[in-house]
Amino acid sequence: MNENKTTQSPWGGWLLHAVIGTGLTAVLAWLAAPPVAVVVAVLAMGIAHEIGDGDFLRVNGGPWNGVLDVVAFLPTAIVLVVTHI
Repeated sequence: MNENKTTQSPWGGWLLHAVIGTGLTAVLAWLAAPPVAVVVAVLAMGIAHEIGDGDFLRVNGGPWNGVLDVVAFLPTAIVLVVTHI
């Protein structure tokens, strides 16, 4: 799967990123990690993934392509923090 194609809609990729972020959030919450630590872990995983994909490079639409993809990992982790405040 090539996430850098401009002919495809980004929604499928963002949905997949959200599912992976939800899975990591669920595992860390099950392990009783503090909610802020969960957000930091999901954010770090998202940044590492996007660096690996090269989505922060201008040639691949970066830096905004990478930023949007990183944000796509975070919704469930943010909800976890908000529900624990």
